[in-house]
Amino acid sequence: MPTMEIGVQFHLPTYAHVPLPELVELAREGEIRGVSQLWVTDNLRSRQSYVTLAAMACNLNIKLGTAVTVQYFRNPVDLADSVATLSELMNGRELTIGLGRGNPRTPRLIRTPRPVSVLRETAQSLRRLLDGEGVCFAGYPALLDYYHFNPSATFQLNFSPASPVTIVCGSNGPRGLAVGGKHMDGLIFGGHYLAALRTGRVPELLDIFNSALPVEKDQAQMPRVAEIKISVSRDGEKAREFVRESSGHRVLNMYRQGYTHQDIERLGVAIADVERLHLAESNGATGAEFDALVTDSMVDAIFIAGEPGECAERMIEVRDTARSQGFNQLMFSELGPDVGEAMLLLCDEVMPGLRESQSV
Repeated sequence: MPTMEIGVQFHLPTYAHVPLPELVELAREGEIRGVSQLWVTDNLRSRQSYVTLAAMACNLNIKLGTAVTVQYFRNPVDLADSVATLSELMNGRELTIGLGRGNPRTPRLIRTPRPVSVLRETAQSLRRLLDGEGVCFAGYPALLDYYHFNPSATFQLNFSPASPVTIVCGSNGPRGLAVGGKHMDGLIFGGHYLAALRTGRVPELLDIFNSALPVEKDQAQMPRVAEIKISVSRDGEKAREFVRESSGHRVLNMYRQGYTHQDIERLGVAIADVERLHLAESNGATGAEFDALVTDSMVDAIFIAGEPGECAERMIEVRDTARSQGFNQLMFSELGPDVGEAMLLLCDEVMPGLRESQSV
């Protein structure tokens, strides 16, 4: 059975205090220790994702990617320019561009109309541009309206990508997954993967993606990435405290966005606890007050968090389940309170156990 690849995502807002040269050095440590691919997030007010990737491309010999590029932050022509330019630094290595709407805070910062249409049209037009075709946005009405393109203009890159570029779906809603299966090259199942496992939703969502695939696509060759939220530290309690706020907000988002009470209970989370958290946030609770209401069960529903041995033990079952579902990469995100320590612990004490047990 093929070995599961290991990816690491740098969630750039989490590590705003880490200068870019240090991020590049952390990425280098990951490469040396067997990480297969490095990913960065796309967040307004944070370090620019493509500049960050360019710095990594110049200093590493590893696959890179965005998880994900937010479809509203830059128009497809600018995106194609950035991607094709970055590909010239990759020396033939694969560059993976995840596309998606972004996190739940995106609509607070920017208009996000017609998310499924924008996702579909971005994937289609980006692929055509990277393939050297001319694109007139009169044929992409959602993008034409959003970015105010001239409907009579045709855009075509005057240079070609120098390395392979794969476009993958970072939308995990049913309609977005259908678009991804039909128009993209693979899938990133985002940060609620662990929670979706507990609720039993993953198989039905994957079925939507698979059912939309064109008959000529080879599923076995498509990248399928499961994002694993992890927080690891020698101090297990510190690792858990680091992600308490994030866990609370993610559980709240699930509660507010259509997950049933039964779904929440399948996470091991009490509805009464979520309702208290919802009320506190609605009433303007401080960060400390909010964190005090986030239960350990909420942390465990979203994150694998604790000391290295605890994280490694939980990861065996998660890896086996992900592999049985057709995923070929685990992408670790968040990492831990001290990103330098967390990277080394992940590579040296969590990853080896995953490799040893799958080769038995």
